[in-house]
Amino acid sequence: MTRWKRIGLVIAALLVLPIGLLQLGHLLRFGHLFPFGLHADVLVRKADYGIEGITKVYEARLTNYGFRPVRITACDFVDDAMSHGTLVGSRLQKWDPVGEKWQDAFKFESSTFCRPYPLGMIETHIISKRLWPGQSISTGEEATAARDTFSIGDRARFLIFAQEGLTFPTGAFVIDEHPTTPDVPYRVRH
Repeated sequence: MTRWKRIGLVIAALLVLPIGLLQLGHLLRFGHLFPFGLHADVLVRKADYGIEGITKVYEARLTNYGFRPVRITACDFVDDAMSHGTLVGSRLQKWDPVGEKWQDAFKFESSTFCRPYPLGMIETHIISKRLWPGQSISTGEEATAARDTFSIGDRARFLIFAQEGLTFPTGAFVIDEHPTTPDVPYRVRH
């Protein structure tokens, strides 16, 4: 084997091995491989928001698995604890088994994205941001199962807005809990 062929094999191995390990880690964590470019996933964590019967929070993340930076639209904010953050816009959807399609779980108005609200965001700005290769941005976490529109057994997903007209759905997740004290107005997002 010539010297150049060996160098070529080493370079190919150095490129393929890290991508293969990333794909394997993603497969083990989420149950699927990621495509190259922007990709959305949903993370589920144990948390206590003080809502009886609710033990989990859901968070959608948009990750750039491409080889170059991508511009996205995001919300830069300061919250009521004077902490700074950046979120990407999303919509929560519910599977309609009768119509066999995803439907918005709530009436969505784009004018409500990145707006201040009491006991939440006190200052907001819509920004254009570069999402570098390997970088992620979150929608923020919420106690999705505490929302009145969902019942145990329903399927839900997030639809993330990267930029005007460009959306990325997460995989579906099943609602497997519900508040034990009904008819109490809960704050499901912090």
